[in-house]
Amino acid sequence: MGPVPLERVSMQNRVIVVLRSVAALVLAFLAIPLVNVAGGELAALLGLPRGGDARLAYDLLWVCLAGVAGSALMVGIAAVAKTAHAWALFALYLALDVYATGMAWDDFPRWFTLACLLTLPVQVWLGWWLVVGRRVRSK
Repeated sequence: MGPVPLERVSMQNRVIVVLRSVAALVLAFLAIPLVNVAGGELAALLGLPRGGDARLAYDLLWVCLAGVAGSALMVGIAAVAKTAHAWALFALYLALDVYATGMAWDDFPRWFTLACLLTLPVQVWLGWWLVVGRRVRSK
């Protein structure tokens, strides 16, 4: 059974598709601070000292995990066009990341701010791959 033509999709189903896309976007953006807060709390539990390159590397790991989590949520919740949703999220993340990098340029070492920006494609790709890519490859 192939895809259903758009003209045969009911209005109710279209509304559900749109609502799932909006929910996916909201949850993807909520995942970023939630995952980062979890990383900060774990650092406190582990007794990791604040500041320094080692702590920034640890924080970079959580930034990357937050991006992967947000991407996987976006792609996993979207009802249709999962790859298009990943591209849209990448564009939004990139715009925010470029802005944040510019704002934090003097607050952090260059390697940290550039790594946050340059790992973004991998974060979104990995989130997409965890939801869609493995299924496509296994078929």
